Amino acid sequence: MRRVAVTGLGIVSPIGNSKSEVLSALMHQKSGIVYLPAMAERNFKCCVYGAVREVQTRQIPRRTKQTMSNTAIYAAAAALDAIKDARLTQDAFRNDRTAVVLGTWLGGINEVSKIEKVLRKHKSPSRAGGTAVVKLMNSTASGNLASLLGTKGRAYSVSSACASGVDNIGHAYELIKYGLQDLCICGATEEESWAKVGVFFDNCGAMPTRWNRHPEKACRPFSKDREGFVMSEGAGVLILEPLEDALARGASVYAEIVGYGSANDGNNMFEPTGEGLKESIEQATAIARQHSTQFAIDYINSHGLGSKIGDAVEVRVFREVFGSRSPLMSSTKALTGHAMGATGAL
Repeated sequence: MRRVAVTGLGIVSPIGNSKSEVLSALMHQKSGIVYLPAMAERNFKCCVYGAVREVQTRQIPRRTKQTMSNTAIYAAAAALDAIKDARLTQDAFRNDRTAVVLGTWLGGINEVSKIEKVLRKHKSPSRAGGTAVVKLMNSTASGNLASLLGTKGRAYSVSSACASGVDNIGHAYELIKYGLQDLCICGATEEESWAKVGVFFDNCGAMPTRWNRHPEKACRPFSKDREGFVMSEGAGVLILEPLEDALARGASVYAEIVGYGSANDGNNMFEPTGEGLKESIEQATAIARQHSTQFAIDYINSHGLGSKIGDAVEVRVFREVFGSRSPLMSSTKALTGHAMGATGAL
């Protein structure tokens, strides 16, 4: 088994589209959550959203963009930045030992509305074109990026709702660890979806309604007056490779991944018991302790939606697992909002 290093980072998010922008926003508590007039025009009770702005796409060929929705564009922009950050050329990926493991919850969901508008207007599918299918499929990010880079290894998307980001990174970690691939581009991505799935969240009271005039205060993880989560969008991409290879080529190593766990409650999806969370933490920490007897957790970036039920379950599980010596914990969603499938990668 091999040790796994993180050597490249790329991000598209409501608080910035580069490492430096995001770090500055986090350090200065600069929120990317804004009031969205379009939500108010449609009579949403929650009218705040974490929007991505000014994504640089010049490095993506025009022809490639023709098969990309924003979900794939965000992923490609973040991935190309991560590759540059890892000091790798695109030639390093043109082989069957490189994997692209990029997830999403909803794929290119907005393409469906575009097709429906064409059908209503022209009364014929012939005007809808032939690229929409690869724009909207759940594997749009991994498929498009694999084609762009010319990778010949594994290319697919793990879709597990809000856990998609973590699960894609965790799966890529296992591919490297067990020698199935030598290089992995991994993470998750999600485009704007408030006008689609946000309708249901607004109806069931899952989003905050008292902070439309102060959007930067709307997402309040673990606060007594929390009302729910704020939707957002974006992409987070990591480059993973064997630690030995990274050190041999003189790469900058951001971190070593030493454990990963995944489980679920096996219960009602609207009422988490915390059993799956507890099991996944115990899986990951058990693997990490095999790696090093000095293993310790210093900080937890929690799911921390700002939901009445979910936040309380998380705190209870952390207390059960760590007791009175629980690590420091916070949730960056207070600034970024909840980017759906991309959130674990952000």
